[in-house]
Amino acid sequence: MHSVLNFSNESFMEETATNNSGSSEDNFNYLELLNQYKDAIDKSTIVSMTNLLGKITYVNDEFCRLSKYSKEELVGKPHNIVRHPDMPKESFKEMWATIKEGKIWKGVIENKTKDGNKYIVNTAIIPIKNPDGTNKEYIGIRNDISELVFSQNKVKSLLSASSKFVPDQFLNELKCDDLTSIQPGVAANLKLTVLFADIRGFTSISEKLSAEEIFKGLNQYIAQIEPVITKHSGFIDKFIGDAVMALFHNADDALSAGLEMLEVLEEWNTFLAQGNHSPIRIGIGIHTGPVALGTVGTESRMNTTVIGDTVNIAARLEKLTKKAKLPLLFSESTFQEINPEGKSIHKIGKSMLRGRTKYTTVYTAKFTT
Repeated sequence: MHSVLNFSNESFMEETATNNSGSSEDNFNYLELLNQYKDAIDKSTIVSMTNLLGKITYVNDEFCRLSKYSKEELVGKPHNIVRHPDMPKESFKEMWATIKEGKIWKGVIENKTKDGNKYIVNTAIIPIKNPDGTNKEYIGIRNDISELVFSQNKVKSLLSASSKFVPDQFLNELKCDDLTSIQPGVAANLKLTVLFADIRGFTSISEKLSAEEIFKGLNQYIAQIEPVITKHSGFIDKFIGDAVMALFHNADDALSAGLEMLEVLEEWNTFLAQGNHSPIRIGIGIHTGPVALGTVGTESRMNTTVIGDTVNIAARLEKLTKKAKLPLLFSESTFQEINPEGKSIHKIGKSMLRGRTKYTTVYTAKFTT
């Protein structure tokens, strides 16, 4: 097969002419046709050949152009001269096991150029056999798919980055695969538990800080509480200034997250005290009920949001924590769905929340262990 590709090989031509019983004109046409086949393959694909030990015996011009090696630098070298370190060695073990059995191997391989850059090829490696069926050599035929893969990776990175602005959980609730499929007005009615957390006295704190210090402090605070929310199967829907709004399917998860957030914040305040920084105090309000979850805006500018009385009550309960001088308050509807094990729960009383016409029964809680 090596000779088929390298048609300047005189011995191959002589052998072909001897074995072909047709006229000399037929022999010429036959060789001319093979030369055209070779030329078509050489100009459209990346071709190399190796012996049974994996040493390169032939490369075409496309292989050299893409790898940036010359033929002289490649022939006689093992094929791993172009293997990229990102390519798992196990893949090549599988490849060799396949072709040694006389079977065709197909797959995607990451290679590196002479100057160290990565390129990616869709590859088929075909065993060329002797008359007795044993392997004689191997031919690899490839297509460069680097641009396609790099473009796909860029899209994946953009979609991954988008999750920092629109949580995947939000898209899942709307039954959207990703941001490309979301439209203004897409909505769903759900029963969720809403948690509001707000830093007390943030305005007076921020007046003493520079803009950079304000955002640095906010991000450090969020870095403490976000993992707790995620740990308890919730997700942050939005940041509203220094306030955080998180959503949970399970009321007990929301309460456990709120209580643990307070514990984590106490540990963080101990750290802040070592640097003579003021402690951070927060209020948390939690309420369970129906919400409308969806998108608002236009095709050119959209935002995701959660609206409904449940959101308002959670926000009002958070405001009430300052008056009640308690860090966390939750409603009767949340109380009805929590597991009291491991928690000390106290009924505070009833409160007429702003904007409400009925009293709301209010509770607080602490971990008992």
